[in-house]
Formats: sequence, C-alpha cells, structure tokens
Amino acid sequence: MKTQSKRAAAVLACLSAVLPACAESEAPAAPELRRVGGFSTPESVLHDEERDVYLVSNIVGSPVEKDDRAFISRVSPDGEVLDLTWIDGASEGVTLNAPKGMAIAGGRLYVADIDAIRVFDASDGAPIEDIEVAGAGLLNDVAAMPDGSIVVSDSGVAIEDGAFASIGTDALVSVDPGGEVSRLFADPALPHPNGVACAEGEIWVAYLGAARVDALDASGKLRREISLPAGTLDGLVRLDDGRLLVSSWDAGAVFEIDPAGDAAPRVSTLAADLPSPADLGWDRARDRLLVPLFNDGEIVLLDVK
Repeated sequence: MKTQSKRAAAVLACLSAVLPACAESEAPAAPELRRVGGFSTPESVLHDEERDVYLVSNIVGSPVEKDDRAFISRVSPDGEVLDLTWIDGASEGVTLNAPKGMAIAGGRLYVADIDAIRVFDASDGAPIEDIEVAGAGLLNDVAAMPDGSIVVSDSGVAIEDGAFASIGTDALVSVDPGGEVSRLFADPALPHPNGVACAEGEIWVAYLGAARVDALDASGKLRREISLPAGTLDGLVRLDDGRLLVSSWDAGAVFEIDPAGDAAPRVSTLAADLPSPADLGWDRARDRLLVPLFNDGEIVLLDVK
C-alpha cells in the first residue's frame, strides 16, 4: 500500500506541473512577492490612497534613541523609490527620531515617534505640530478611527542590554482631531500592545509579548481573544471582508485570521520566510500587502490573489 501511495503521489505531482495555471481545480497560488531595497531600518509601510503612493518610515538605527536622524520615504506602487528622504529629521523644523506606525486622517499624516506623535501635511510632508504624550514609554502603531481621531499603541518597553524590558506604560492612547490626548485603556499587565487596527466599532490589538490578538470596543472593553501559532507580533491590518493579517517575528511570517461567524476563527499562514516583518500596510486597490523587513532594509510587496 505504501508503494501504491508513492506512485499515486508522483502521478499527481506530474499532473499538477502540466495543468494550465488557470485551471479551477488548482489550489490557490502563493502570493506574488516583490522586494524593494535601499531603506534604513524600515518599520512601517502605509498606502496613501488619495495620492496612490506608499510611505515608509525609516528609523535609521535604534528604535528608542532620540537622534533626529530618521526619515520617511515615498515609493510608487511599481516599486520605484520616488523620494527616499521625503520627510527628513535632518531638515530644519522637522523632528523625527525613530518613526514607527503611521496613519492618515483629515489630510494629516500621524507618525508615532517614541513619546510623541509627529503630524505632517499628508500632501507635501510639511510639519504641522508635535503632540507630546506625557508618560509614554514606546509609542508604536497608529490607526485612524472613523471620526477622525487616531488610536496609538504604547508598547510599554525600553531596551536594556540589547533586549526589551517592561516599563509598565502599556496602553492604547486616543488623540482626537483637535489634538487632545487621553488613555483609552492602560494596564501594566498588558502584554505590550503593538499593532492596532480599527473598524466597525472595534479596535484590534496585536501584542509583542503574547501570541494573540484582541478585539476591544471603543471604550477598551475586551470582546474577543484569538490565539496564534507564534508571537512577537507586530503589524496588524483588517481587510474590508473582516479578515485580519498580522506579522510575527517569531514565525518570520504573516498570519491570516478569519474571525467571521460564531465558530472558532480560522488561522493560516499567508506568507512565510519573511525575516523581521514589522508594521504592515494594505493597498486595497490592488489587494496588496506591504511588509517592511526591519533588519533587511527592504519592503516586500505581496499581491494577494
């Protein structure tokens, strides 16, 4: 029986190699992947839908050092670097230390930068204001809410002896369109919030210190927990059909979560072999996932069929 099984498997392998790529019976193809290099510690990628351009935050070194050396790049959907230092910490009037997550709301680009939120004009990159977040530890990801406010994660960590150490500032911070800052949810026991995504009255959170994502209501009350195969989670995006995509440093992968319905959510690996995958972006016009590879100086464009 084992010999017959091996022969059958060989026949199936040969058939799959010669069948037309468009055959309906084939399994879904792996996402098409393209790499774009030349970046310096890229932490986040954001699709600016109005201008149809990708924005890449470059830390240029340590994610916690206030050295004002960082910059934000503009990249075309074709992978051409249009302006490597579009917003540059070295420019007069611009402060940019270690930019991480980004979001656009009301024509403004909001950028998490250690203990402040840098605000720029989304059309030309001109600095507008810096919003200091008193008591923040490590502001990380940013998500826009339907009312024009933003939600920012505070991962509550510092770097000691080359490793993350908890400092107890773990929180979700809300900033209204007028710049008023409040803590939506704060708890030193949180496992270091990182990626955030907002949709349909829910705030989804991925954690550096846990292999799970949570759904919270607008007041920060827990609605749902979803366990994942691996942790050290970073970027999180929610697609229009309700699916969630989350990056894991431990797995070197992007997980896909289908939380729909009352049944247990389905979790699968959308893409693997992605070292240091940081804060994800999503191009809904092209069904394309945007993955910065933090340690490799590259971003990955994944066309998800």
